[in-house]
Amino acid sequence: MQRLLVLGGNGYVGQNICRAALDSGKFSAVASLSRSGRPSNPGPCLANADMLDKVDWLEGDIFDSQRRDETFEGADVIVSTIGAFGSNDFMEKVCGDATVEAVDTAVKHNVSRFGFVSSTQVGGSMEFSPSFPLYGYFKGKEKAESAILEAFPDAHAILRPGFVYGPRNVGSIGPLPLHLVGAPISFVSTQLGPVSSLIQSIPFVGTECGSMVPVHAVSKAMVHGVSDEPRRGLVLSASEIRKYSMLDPQ
Repeated sequence: MQRLLVLGGNGYVGQNICRAALDSGKFSAVASLSRSGRPSNPGPCLANADMLDKVDWLEGDIFDSQRRDETFEGADVIVSTIGAFGSNDFMEKVCGDATVEAVDTAVKHNVSRFGFVSSTQVGGSMEFSPSFPLYGYFKGKEKAESAILEAFPDAHAILRPGFVYGPRNVGSIGPLPLHLVGAPISFVSTQLGPVSSLIQSIPFVGTECGSMVPVHAVSKAMVHGVSDEPRRGLVLSASEIRKYSMLDPQ
């Protein structure tokens, strides 16, 4: 059985991937690397203390090469969920450069497979320019994808979702039901024939509305991609990710 390391595993999507990996029974160990280590306010997917304790919560800066060497040693599979919002330079660094450096270290330590949560805007026909909304975010994701495809041409799992929805803890507020917003918009944007086609024809906004996916589908798709497809690379669009929502939602 393989050992999994999730970069940014204490975040919203990362926690769900950790939980899906544990549920799958396909990994001998599941660990997370992030600045803050163990989440102080775990989401619903890891609210059970016993389940939370099954993940090895490691602290460290992804830009610290020595810490990467320490934590990547012995890992068979690495999944990057790293991302953040801010200035264009900041987003490009966190959403792109962090994973690029992780890829270099993964190659050094003979990691067998690399997974990445990208964006639905990457790989499309739209060209990014500095005036594009969230330019640094998408440019960073694009840069990270390129590094992964080059280093792991037959051993990658790249997911391209839009807005990821589901119960999400926000500070002391508790679980924020993002699915009450995401699910209806996703339905209207994908299941209403001509109406959905009209929405999806709107540049940028249409793509985002038509690419919303539930977080449990993202987590299950990623676990499948890094454990069940060892002989080929995998790039999943939002519609392909959405198919995993039919598999025993958490």
